[in-house]
Amino acid sequence: MKIKEKINQFKELVFNLLLPKLCLACNTEGSYLCDCCLAKIPLIDKFSCPGCQKISPYGKTCEACQKSYYLNGVIYALDYKNPLVQRMIKQLKYHFIKDLINPLAKILINEIKSSNFLSGNFTADESSFLMIPIPLHRKKFLWRGFNQSELLAKKLAEEFELNLRTDILIKTKNTKSQTDLKENERHLNVKNTFAVNNKRNIKGKIIFLIDDVLTTGSTLNEAAKELKKAGAQEVWGITLAKGMKIESRK
Repeated sequence: MKIKEKINQFKELVFNLLLPKLCLACNTEGSYLCDCCLAKIPLIDKFSCPGCQKISPYGKTCEACQKSYYLNGVIYALDYKNPLVQRMIKQLKYHFIKDLINPLAKILINEIKSSNFLSGNFTADESSFLMIPIPLHRKKFLWRGFNQSELLAKKLAEEFELNLRTDILIKTKNTKSQTDLKENERHLNVKNTFAVNNKRNIKGKIIFLIDDVLTTGSTLNEAAKELKKAGAQEVWGITLAKGMKIESRK
């Protein structure tokens, strides 16, 4: 075992002794989400078009919305209105509890399997797929210390044996947080913020874009625009949760 790994294990041991892991739902010691509470979280059973929000199989973008959306569709596992779901994602992103990626990834993996998203929606072989996380700007990455979308993408790529690429999509601007912005502000905030490297590696590919929460779809759609301009055949979003769509200001 490398010295760095031993140091990290020692740090984790000390941290757990000082601040033991407690389930965010029931306060049981041992993990941030116990198996019992994990099993009680309801999964989404119907997906909708990312544009008009009408029910759509596998979250496909409907024909009418295809004119303004680059995404072929989006699937998600959880409802962000659920207080526990909100708490888990916020603890992961803003309190840097990386261990929460494990139960969250497990939930998303279960959703993908139970919905037959991969087996029922695609006929291409595995070499046609690429999994790409929504990137963080370098400054935000240094502040947080990790990219939660990349951690999630790694879990999914391992489970479904898909090729993960973190060197293709780049965020070129350090944008404001989307959290408190209206829908029209979100579109403007992420406009022209992504760039594509290694374009030859995505030509004709089916891309799965991984992110944490879908609200207006602005971030995923902007990234999908750049990937399709670079030659991607299809671009699908996969997120942990779906939030309430924020209405534009009148």
